[in-house]
Amino acid sequence: MSIKASVHLDELYTHQAVVQALKNSSLDFVINETETTPEDEMTAVQWLEYELINWDLVARHDSLANAYCIRKGLIRKAQFAYNVTKYLSKHPESILKKAIPETWQFELDHVDYFEEAMNEVFEVERDLQEGGHSFIIKPSLANKAAGIKVFNTIEQLRDIFEEEEESDEEDEDAEDVSQIREWVIQRYVDKPLLVNQRKFHVRAYVLAKSNIEVYLYRDMLALFALKEYDMNCLDDNLIHLTNTCIQTEEDGFVESESVNLFWELDIEKKEEIFKQMKDILADVFDACTSEMTTFQAIPNAFELFGIDFLIDQDSNVYFLEANAFPDFKQTGQKLQHIIQELFNATTKIAIEPFFTKEKDVKHEKFVQVYQKELLSL
Repeated sequence: MSIKASVHLDELYTHQAVVQALKNSSLDFVINETETTPEDEMTAVQWLEYELINWDLVARHDSLANAYCIRKGLIRKAQFAYNVTKYLSKHPESILKKAIPETWQFELDHVDYFEEAMNEVFEVERDLQEGGHSFIIKPSLANKAAGIKVFNTIEQLRDIFEEEEESDEEDEDAEDVSQIREWVIQRYVDKPLLVNQRKFHVRAYVLAKSNIEVYLYRDMLALFALKEYDMNCLDDNLIHLTNTCIQTEEDGFVESESVNLFWELDIEKKEEIFKQMKDILADVFDACTSEMTTFQAIPNAFELFGIDFLIDQDSNVYFLEANAFPDFKQTGQKLQHIIQELFNATTKIAIEPFFTKEKDVKHEKFVQVYQKELLSL
């Protein structure tokens, strides 16, 4: 029996890998690749951009979707910080107590209200006045490193918003993160583990399915900053930010130096680090799925998240953020097979059992980190 699937993803790199994964399946998928919201009630699988998903079909449980409708408690940094704070009040022994950098929610409507906003994060203000402390600010919901800055003085923080106001006045059509009112400030992990004197973070792919099983994919990326690490140059994002999307237009960018496989890094305690990641993810999803208003797991959905981890010089792992619809293209051409294998495995674990009703399907690359029977709507 053939199964109708609707597939459309804006990035060709990802779209082609998804189509190939369905073709590689043991099931017979008939694939529609048009950029439209599916109206056919016989559409059994939707692997689409979030905005194209037909949620009416999903609500009737007639269609399997590649995203949860509500998961802002995980992907919105401010909401996630609130959920973690609440979770730690109930579970003070959780690994999240040390694995989440100290975080403050920061709201600013306009730079003219900067002083009032700083009063709400008085610990940050105190430490900046004292000196010797570094922080990083991030928009609550943004991607590709937009708006992220490292700072260690109040003046540097104020300048971030004043520069954005000036930029907005100069180019009204430009995408402007100053329109974002909700931010988080985190204590900067200023002693990261370095390889060849460069900072890196680990991009892990995490599959959540149904309500709910969570799996960590073993093949993880190590994404490197373009320049050698230097705490004396906080204003240079090419030193402190490891997102490859901000590097590709730079003269010194070499894909093979900026994108590597975690398991091939010349570092110690990789298995211990991997175990920390599993433990962190278990509590992250326990914290988020406990808040049904901001994360609703349903039986006929699955989602791949890009999870960013940082490792310090003592091999401690920090959870940085979760990304919905991550930029798979940053994997590059050399390691494209990693993404193809990831989508093949996702099809086997999350899609095929939905139709075959087979239980306890496993894949050697997916390691289960969390499972809980949640209420669903």
